[in-house]
Amino acid sequence: MSDGLSAEEKRSTRTALSRRARDFVTLVGCFSFILLLMWITGAVGLIEVIAAILVVVSVATAIFVGTASVLPLSPRLAVEPLSTTPKTPESAILLDALPLPAFEVDDDQRIVTMNEEAEFILRLDGRVNPRASTVIRSPGLLSAIENAIETGTVEPMTVEVESGPDETWRAHVSRPGRAKRTLVVLEDLTPVRRAARARSDFLANASHELRTPLTALSGFIETMRGPAKDDKDSWDRFLAIMAGETERMSRLIADLLSLSRIESSEHVSPREREEFRHIVSDATHAFSAIAAEKGVNLVVKSDEGPLPVIAHRDEMIQVVENLVSNALKYSKAGGQVTLSFGMAPGMADARIKAAQSWASSERMTLLPAAGRPGTQERAIWMRVEDQGPGIEREHLPRLGERFYRADQSRGGKITGTGLGLAIVKHIMAHHRGGFSVETRIGEGSAFGVWLPAAREDEPSD
Repeated sequence: MSDGLSAEEKRSTRTALSRRARDFVTLVGCFSFILLLMWITGAVGLIEVIAAILVVVSVATAIFVGTASVLPLSPRLAVEPLSTTPKTPESAILLDALPLPAFEVDDDQRIVTMNEEAEFILRLDGRVNPRASTVIRSPGLLSAIENAIETGTVEPMTVEVESGPDETWRAHVSRPGRAKRTLVVLEDLTPVRRAARARSDFLANASHELRTPLTALSGFIETMRGPAKDDKDSWDRFLAIMAGETERMSRLIADLLSLSRIESSEHVSPREREEFRHIVSDATHAFSAIAAEKGVNLVVKSDEGPLPVIAHRDEMIQVVENLVSNALKYSKAGGQVTLSFGMAPGMADARIKAAQSWASSERMTLLPAAGRPGTQERAIWMRVEDQGPGIEREHLPRLGERFYRADQSRGGKITGTGLGLAIVKHIMAHHRGGFSVETRIGEGSAFGVWLPAAREDEPSD
């Protein structure tokens, strides 16, 4: 009957045995020699020497026999150490594979396993098996976990958890099959709620902005049909007000359509190669007469040389028009609006030129630029300065919001749709550019934009 060992394994076994025998003889011989020297010198007696030699021989024989007995099984057992690394529980591996935060709770209501996302959200900070009640602050979720432990229900229970002033989670609590633990999976509802709230706010603001001029028109029409029916002298004044309200409503509708069009095409990158100098020239041509009529000096300054950019021409013209119109709106007679633009070696340099030119000013980046990662590309920048009353700091973060106006901070009643800066923000996002504001109370404000310049090897379609 074969012992099941190959010739190579037998050869390895014999080699290991010979090494064990050699070690045995060496150990016993050295120890015996030392004892004999001690006996000759009189350090120990003959009886003690013989007893010590017998003990050493017995111990060495036991070691030799014990280690040699395992060699015929497999030479690998004598040289390969056993793994002492603890195995990762299968449930932990499954939780790590989930794309959502998840954790398990045992019958003692202790959190025993979790993935990295859940550990971050629960802020465990290295705690091992904490009680759920010390980590979870939602009574509804704790009640759902307790109910799942007591009833062992298979159907998941859903609980919404408010974890902050603007953060909402949906917890799915279940005890699947014959599991000994309760599984909790968290779903982040915050983006959905924010989108729904933004949509609701947009509809409410749009309805309000449209209702205001319509109410004025309806009131004047009713007045002209009723009490002022025969007062023809007042009709001209009423008609002028009605014309103004009609124009305001037309601008609002045009801005809403423009914003909707820009949002629907934000995912499509612009492809046309344009000269930014021509865009600014075409956009500011009509404002010279408006500025002169208001008594404001409009100054345009630029760097020398070509300023190529891959952009949607009409959208960039709208950016220039909105910013210049905004500056003229808040400028008083005798003031000056300065539009400057040029080329910078990189996006960071363009941001400094567009939005960081004044000392001791309040600044806010309304849209950070999304340039090509890992590249140092040239950039086009533009800055529009006015000498108006400035903007209070608390208004700066909301300047890019739809329908938001900080008129009370800039003096006087200013007409407008409240969509101009929101349109600029969306257009710059479409062009992977940035948008920022800089202001000094009582001295003026400046809005700056910057975007990647066209590369020399980047032709237009």
